[in-house]
Amino acid sequence: MLLCAYAAEVGAKMADEEAEQDCSGQSGCSALIGELRGRLEELSAALKDSVDSPLQSATLYCQAFCQTLVEYAGCWRVEENPLPLVEVYATALLSYAQASTFLSTHCENVSLVPERLSLSYLELLLSLPDNVPESLWQLFQASVQSAYDLLQKNGIVQLHMLSCLSRETGVWNNRTLQNILSNEAPDTEKVHTFLALEGPILLEMRIKHLIKENQRSKAALLAKACSEFLEFEGKGHFKQMYLVSLCSVAEQKPLMEEISKVDCRDALEMICNLESEGDEKGAFTLCSAFLTCQLLQAETYCAWELTLFWSKLLKRLEASDQGFLDRCRQMSKLSKTVFHILFFIKVIQSEVDAVGLPVCIEMCIKALQMESVDGKTKATICKTISCLLPTDLEVKRACQLTEFLIEPTVDSYYAVETLYNEPDQKLEEENLPVPNSLRCELLLVFKTQWPFDPEFWDWKTLKRHCLALMGLYGMHRLISKMDNTAAQYVHRHLTLKRHWNHT
Repeated sequence: MLLCAYAAEVGAKMADEEAEQDCSGQSGCSALIGELRGRLEELSAALKDSVDSPLQSATLYCQAFCQTLVEYAGCWRVEENPLPLVEVYATALLSYAQASTFLSTHCENVSLVPERLSLSYLELLLSLPDNVPESLWQLFQASVQSAYDLLQKNGIVQLHMLSCLSRETGVWNNRTLQNILSNEAPDTEKVHTFLALEGPILLEMRIKHLIKENQRSKAALLAKACSEFLEFEGKGHFKQMYLVSLCSVAEQKPLMEEISKVDCRDALEMICNLESEGDEKGAFTLCSAFLTCQLLQAETYCAWELTLFWSKLLKRLEASDQGFLDRCRQMSKLSKTVFHILFFIKVIQSEVDAVGLPVCIEMCIKALQMESVDGKTKATICKTISCLLPTDLEVKRACQLTEFLIEPTVDSYYAVETLYNEPDQKLEEENLPVPNSLRCELLLVFKTQWPFDPEFWDWKTLKRHCLALMGLYGMHRLISKMDNTAAQYVHRHLTLKRHWNHT
């Protein structure tokens, strides 16, 4: 009775403070909350008089309680008019606490209901505007403290976070919290005390709310404080929330410094966590930051997994193929290793196939022009180009000749010979898989890799230069695999070479 009397007194004060508001709306709210209170009292009376087993009666009560609360809470939209919901939750919470005397704790729902109700209430409170009427906050404080005491007496301890918040003068009014959010370097001991009191769940809710409200600088500051608090190690996802927030507010240099401190395996786990929570945009933002760091530092650890995740997330967020290709092209320009470029080519082929072929060729040209490319890697690029343009004989010849010049072996010689013995192609520009200008650029890049320009040579001339590059040992091996006519040709070339060397 005392609780009801106090709630009525606070309600009267609220009515005085909100007198300037629309009377019909206020009257309608009061009537609905009165109906809710009456319905909940009926449920409590039915629970008290139930002849069912304690477990059955508790189960039925919890189910009816939740249905009733959802029904009445649905009368207001949080985005438009959240204040009446504060009183709705207060009324429901107090009613549940009063009924808890008759609830069997053997029913799992008995502790689950106040836990879920507490989280919903906290989410509502975090979204409240700054100008919450004092009387409404007092109603919240009185209801929570009374409910907390009653539930504790009955062995239900799920209101700790609400109880902590009810001791403040507002949701965001704690002085230490304000110092953290304004980056005023508060006392470390006070910060640790505050964090320990609030706990990881409430703090994570605060950070998510700040991110949702696009207050990412504040979110980053709070998440950083939480991530550095040793008692929270292994609790919550504060590091990933800090990095996601930092991606939106920090300059590239400090961001890359923070990103480089995180192991790539841990980064992948963070990205997966965000994706599983439905935050694909956050997952992509974080993945882009880690991938950018890898590209800039020429780091290949977990490079394929990171590139694959990045491409899958990008494809979900980017509707057009052209948009996808533009982002891939933009990222590939940061690449300092061929392997990263090859990974981009692979994901483009997987996601957009033929549409992305010109971009893949552009990337191959960039890879061929890298100064740090060794022979083995360059041969891999050539094989990639041959796979991308399998019907372009001139390009395939250029690829195979490049591979031969890198390592002039018998096998690579035969591969060149096979291609040059095929009839020349007559290309129709309108049917080319890539623009002719891009194709010409590719062929020109190949020529820069060669010690000669065979554009106007026949196979006989090119063959002579190839044999000269193989050396005596290579030609002897070649002779052993040839038929008589070919062997005689090579033997004659070998004799002439010895003569030139002697003279």
